[in-house]
Amino acid sequence: MKKEMKKNRFFKLFLQLCAIVLLGALVFCAAAGIKWYKVSKSGELVTVVSEPALRGGAVRLGEKFTLTAEFRLPWGVNPSLLTAEPADGSQLCAEPKFLLNKIRWGYTLWNGEVPLQAYAEGEIRDGRLNASFSNNQTLSLKLPAFRSNPLPVDSADLEIASRIDGKTASQLPLYAAIAAAVLLVIALAAYLIRRRWKRAARILSPWEAAVNAIHALIGRVRSGGLPLENSVAELTDIVRDYLEQRFRLRAGHQTTGEFLGDLERGGGGLSDAQRDFLKEFLSAADMVKFARLPADRALFENAAEKAERLVTETIPAEKNKKEQTP
Repeated sequence: MKKEMKKNRFFKLFLQLCAIVLLGALVFCAAAGIKWYKVSKSGELVTVVSEPALRGGAVRLGEKFTLTAEFRLPWGVNPSLLTAEPADGSQLCAEPKFLLNKIRWGYTLWNGEVPLQAYAEGEIRDGRLNASFSNNQTLSLKLPAFRSNPLPVDSADLEIASRIDGKTASQLPLYAAIAAAVLLVIALAAYLIRRRWKRAARILSPWEAAVNAIHALIGRVRSGGLPLENSVAELTDIVRDYLEQRFRLRAGHQTTGEFLGDLERGGGGLSDAQRDFLKEFLSAADMVKFARLPADRALFENAAEKAERLVTETIPAEKNKKEQTP
């Protein structure tokens, strides 16, 4: 009987303790719920407890390390997205992520972790860390600058960082083969085009080059691209160059008087009419160039026409026949 009474007392005491604990839990949950509601409706913002920092400010080349920022989130606000923009010389080893650190009355503490690796030596500049939260708040923090030190020459740890992952590396032979094939096609096309150009290319004779130059000069003068004063000098140079190549005269290195003197002595094999034209043409050109006489469009075109006639009339007979035969 006494044992049963003791058991009943113990059972009642246990029930009382359970009721107290349950009541306390209900009170705590109610208070927490009220606190959560007030905080969530208060519009309180996320704050930064600590920004990312690197102890010592230096790492070894290829070494993996983590920069951590701590955020204080009011109840009712959750982390959404964490992104990072490493500076040149460093890269992400994995995706940045949020980790719950502590739960406090009215707020929670979260760590934003950014795993990095240095793939270049020297000073690495600042990067950026962007954190977004469920209350549409975004915080941007600075990833601190640091120094990447080279590995010792005798170090057994020679795993250098690389921005090429395994999947990309496995496709390198395929990419190399495609690039080689493209280069081969380009080289073949360039060879064929060059060969075709060589076949089509033909060295112009002195008279063909002179006629083409005269036509081009007339076109430039008519379009206003060349002043009349300069056109007379260019026409003179065209005729002199032609005579030098055609008759092996020193026309390009003689004064007008010396050149005309050679013509008077029968040099060049020109007819009397052609010598007379050259005398008038070269003398008139000298007056425009040296005496600064104004040039006239009609006189220029007349001189250009006669210059072309001089060239065509002095084409060797056998060459003229071949060029006129289709």
